[in-house]
Amino acid sequence: MTSIAVTGGAGLIGSYLVDQLVSAGHNVVVVDDFSKGRLENLSQVAGKCEVREGNLEDKGFATEALAGAETVYHLASRAYGVGYSAAHHLDMLEHNERITNNVLQAVRHAGVKNLMVTSSSCVHRDDASDTVPELPLFDGEPEMVNWGYGWAKRFLEQKAVIYAAETGINLTIVRPFNIYGERYNWMGEYSQAIPMLVKRVLDGNDPVVIWGSGNQSRNYLHARDCATVMRRLVEIGYTTGPVNIGLRETVTMNQLVALICKAGGLSPKIEHDLTKPEGRFVKSSDETLLRTVLPEFQPSVSLEDGMKLMVGWYRATFGE
Repeated sequence: MTSIAVTGGAGLIGSYLVDQLVSAGHNVVVVDDFSKGRLENLSQVAGKCEVREGNLEDKGFATEALAGAETVYHLASRAYGVGYSAAHHLDMLEHNERITNNVLQAVRHAGVKNLMVTSSSCVHRDDASDTVPELPLFDGEPEMVNWGYGWAKRFLEQKAVIYAAETGINLTIVRPFNIYGERYNWMGEYSQAIPMLVKRVLDGNDPVVIWGSGNQSRNYLHARDCATVMRRLVEIGYTTGPVNIGLRETVTMNQLVALICKAGGLSPKIEHDLTKPEGRFVKSSDETLLRTVLPEFQPSVSLEDGMKLMVGWYRATFGE
């Protein structure tokens, strides 16, 4: 039985990862400060895993939290929607840097054998191709609407690479693209795009206001499927370089809102606020490496079904 620690293990992606690891028979420790994660997300594994609650920005806690782990999946970070990130670059950088430094030192202290670090698609530059491959880490500036967060994730990757080179640890790096799911913890005005849009529609807003033109397009992947990719990459020992976790197929914000309206049985008027940031116009993931490394992977949740799950999230969160 392998001892595994998952930082951010009560969060959107981490809780699905914990479900899968516990189901596979591993001894799992969830490390979370519950600023974004929720205890309810661990209901399926209640009593089957250990929870260590605390803030990884505290060096002492980080060391205690990861003690005894053979494998660490590092998902914990400070991440919000673009409404927050675009105005708080330095805060995002500093928060995440403290977590990165403490976690890597704790991993070294614990003698961890396998480490997965969660980077982000935000490390990629804005003028990259619409379908983004695993670009070199320091190729231009990271995504400008998430500038501080993008740099924090670049630093995470580079520090982890140096650490692995000197210690011999097995390092897996992943760059998720636009992950969503019904275990999301509502963050008010700083929430991410899908939960924000779901709330606007199901609150009965008419018109529903979409940031930007609505023609900006993104690829979306359910958190359960993201967790599956993370788990499988570590299981097969993939350490060659970063892997994008995302799909090539995209949907515009206008199309996404239409799917939400359909799932909720509503038909409001749609308006656009061109004063709000919309990020890159097209953001799609090149699946080539992902499909090469994990040829068996197929998403288990379609976007249409995912929006039905998000309607359920709204009703559970806001009591409709």
